[in-house]
Amino acid sequence: MNLTNEAKIGIAVFFAVIILVGGVIFLKGMDFRSKEYRLTLFYSNVNGLTEGSPITIAGLNIGKVQDMRLAGNVIAVGIAVDNKVNIAKDSKAFIKSASIMGGKQIALVPGFSPEILKDGDTLTGAYEADLTELTSTLSPISSNVLGILERVNTTFDDPTRRNIQNILLELNRAAKDLQQVIQQQGGHLDNALGNFSAFSEDMSRFAKRIDTIAVSQEGNIDLSVKSIRVTAKTMEDASGKFKDASTSIEKVFKTLERGDGTIGKLMYDDRLYMHLDSLIMNINELAKDLKANPKRYVNVSVF
Repeated sequence: MNLTNEAKIGIAVFFAVIILVGGVIFLKGMDFRSKEYRLTLFYSNVNGLTEGSPITIAGLNIGKVQDMRLAGNVIAVGIAVDNKVNIAKDSKAFIKSASIMGGKQIALVPGFSPEILKDGDTLTGAYEADLTELTSTLSPISSNVLGILERVNTTFDDPTRRNIQNILLELNRAAKDLQQVIQQQGGHLDNALGNFSAFSEDMSRFAKRIDTIAVSQEGNIDLSVKSIRVTAKTMEDASGKFKDASTSIEKVFKTLERGDGTIGKLMYDDRLYMHLDSLIMNINELAKDLKANPKRYVNVSVF
């Protein structure tokens, strides 16, 4: 197949353009791969955040807001972050004012987790009120205060207003005196707080030692408790027996008091006492006669 000179020149120019473009891309280090990865942040309130709002870390712009949509009771904010930036999974994402002139941004506070967020991951964000919002909130309050002051001026007469001023002056003096006392006694208060802190630490160490002793002596404590229980049971039994013995002795004494039985009759019947005394005397005389005249009572014959 024969090509014309024009065709040959066109093919040569085409390949030259391709080589030229490839060389430029190679020399500049261009990368046609995606330079960003996507994350989804969830907020209960975005309050002024818009698509295209910047994503920053310590003031450095690392991405932007791509889209926002309602996801149930929260708002899902899709953001695109530079591939070169690694964000820890425990990082915080706050919506803040971009400047005093207005506008919102998402400020990321890096976390300390070794795990890194990847494309498609999610993160729960938070909203942080700024100075402009606080100012707008305080504005109606200041208006109300001014209105109250105007009403006070129109309601109270001069003597009443002077009394109110005197009260405020006294309160101001009392506040200054209190501040002076705090400054003068600050060292003592610091020492007292330091002593209390040291005391708390000592008590904590003492409690730990008690726990250690209790754990190490747990077996001995159990044995001691068991011995105490056995001793208490023994004393309870002995107390019952002593109570029974006391009851028996009480019955004996009651019997003696009534004069029942032999011993009771001996105590309260004089005739029985006299008979016993006479019997004892006769036995003594018999014993004496037996010693003096044994043959009268004992007759021994020898065959």
